[in-house]
Amino acid sequence: MYYPFVRKALFQLDPERAHEFTFQQLRRITGTPFEALVRQKVPAKPVNCMGLTFKNPLGLAAGLDKDGECIDALGAMGFGSIEIGTVTPRPQPGNDKPRLFRLVDAEGLINRMGFNNLGVDNLVENVKKAHYDGVLGINIGKIKDTPVEQGKDDYLICMEKIYAYAGYIAINISSPNTPGLRTLQYGEALDDLLTAIKISKMICKRCTINMCRSQ
Repeated sequence: MYYPFVRKALFQLDPERAHEFTFQQLRRITGTPFEALVRQKVPAKPVNCMGLTFKNPLGLAAGLDKDGECIDALGAMGFGSIEIGTVTPRPQPGNDKPRLFRLVDAEGLINRMGFNNLGVDNLVENVKKAHYDGVLGINIGKIKDTPVEQGKDDYLICMEKIYAYAGYIAINISSPNTPGLRTLQYGEALDDLLTAIKISKMICKRCTINMCRSQ
């Protein structure tokens, strides 16, 4: 019932500022009785996929909570899975602002953020503090300044640090906002990357829609 009023207020702000403000409030209520303000009852409807059991089909994609700051508050909303990230080995600021644009009529956004995040070590500390009992995915990426031919090293660094905490790991090689990243989607570069990171954890290769459909 509050949504129309909250939406109107947030739309007075720049879209990135609105996102930051919302997460400030979520951080404040996480772990407090006020978390009940966002809690939703989503019917249990288990889904088995990739060897994992999801409480329900409702999942939150990566990109909203890049640093895993609000896992519990988001979990209270009823998500059967939450994917945090994209995170990189070291903090990076992302692309220059403005980099997030509203498409009001289409009810969408254009995202040109560029993997802005506080680094994998910060994310791991946030995950350790969380009590979310759904499936937690962690999305990892390459630092913008890392040469593409050395990109797999960035993924390996992240993989080593998040391995113990992730229900699954998403390898982000699809972002158009990191120069050269998509060259890792094909041929020998892709084979080398997947060979380097092939481990017993379930790995999801995040690819472009066209690539997924064709393969």
